[in-house]
Amino acid sequence: MIFQSKMQLDDHVLLYQILQLSKQGGSLKDQDTRTRLLQLSEQLTASLRAPEDVANEIAYFPMYAFAVRIAVDLKLFELINASNPCIGATELSVASGGSEDLITRILRVVSALKFVDEVGENQWASNGVTQVMCWPEAQAAHIHKWTNCNGTMVKMPQYLKQTDYQTPTDPSNGPFQYAFNTDKSAFKYWNERPEIIHNFNVFMKGKRASRSSWAEWWPVENLLQPSDLDDESVLVVDVGGGRGHDIEGFRNKFPNKGKLVLEDQATVIADIQELHADIERVGHDFFTPQPIKGARIYFFGMIFHDWSDEFCLKILEQTVPAMKKGYSKTLIDDAVLPVEGCPAILGGLDLAMMAMHAGKERTERQWQDMLHQAGLKINKFWPYSTSGTGIIEAELI
Repeated sequence: MIFQSKMQLDDHVLLYQILQLSKQGGSLKDQDTRTRLLQLSEQLTASLRAPEDVANEIAYFPMYAFAVRIAVDLKLFELINASNPCIGATELSVASGGSEDLITRILRVVSALKFVDEVGENQWASNGVTQVMCWPEAQAAHIHKWTNCNGTMVKMPQYLKQTDYQTPTDPSNGPFQYAFNTDKSAFKYWNERPEIIHNFNVFMKGKRASRSSWAEWWPVENLLQPSDLDDESVLVVDVGGGRGHDIEGFRNKFPNKGKLVLEDQATVIADIQELHADIERVGHDFFTPQPIKGARIYFFGMIFHDWSDEFCLKILEQTVPAMKKGYSKTLIDDAVLPVEGCPAILGGLDLAMMAMHAGKERTERQWQDMLHQAGLKINKFWPYSTSGTGIIEAELI
């Protein structure tokens, strides 16, 4: 009885906090408030469910991802989104080539996940998530994660058992290599397969999801003041920047403020179809010496979580000598894990990086320790809202 009363009290507290937040005028438009409401609602949902149901449902999560993956292959999201006002299983079968029975069973799960709206028996309509799932970047994310991440995860119990449950740290000898029977790192393996690396680059273009570009909210203006920053100075080097989605966003926000350089593997640079002419393209392997010396900003967007500390330090060994003391900054756009109450999505991302790359997400202390070893001091952690990601600002010690 004491335990039951405590649970009821906790539920009441959660409900009260939700009601107080929802009563704040116009607060639902504020991202911090929306995030907090989501956190509270998830806690309330969990507290209302029987523990046995919570424990059981998690085993079905791979099936949820599978249903969305097949919906992508059959182009069900595009077909439903194009319908007015809805579309049925028979029409979807004719248009997609999939059997009516399979489509019905797939969309039974997809609609329960609110990726589409079920509006009648075997009838579906589009919603906001449906529209997002029509984006190439969103589809590429599901293809990449199902094939490469889940394809590794399914073998990880065996791999960890064979390695006595030790954390993998070698990107060329870890769970991915075990799962795909290769001695090459995931990136080298993908680069040899044009379809996979093309899909990965499309996925990375939309990696921020609903997050704004760092240039939209981080105080870049503070680095645009020095008199020695002129039109010929290199303002930003986007290291390992893929097809240039981050530096393109920076250029749109701050045009004509200094030279902008995009670096990535030569094969990635050669594959770029669209990039503003103001942005210089440089083929560069970040495990080799940084060719751009004395830039104002060396930007790493979601790079270091792909690597263990050993390999992150090797990357930084090539970057730090190029920096100018008291002038150059290293800006790292990455996750910063809380030491308590870590959101499942960030913890899951950490495990995904461990699986595919023997990489990891890091806490503030882990970031500080690693960057200090590289000869850098952290000036400030700049969180992006309450998402667990943000900018880590560092400079030479």
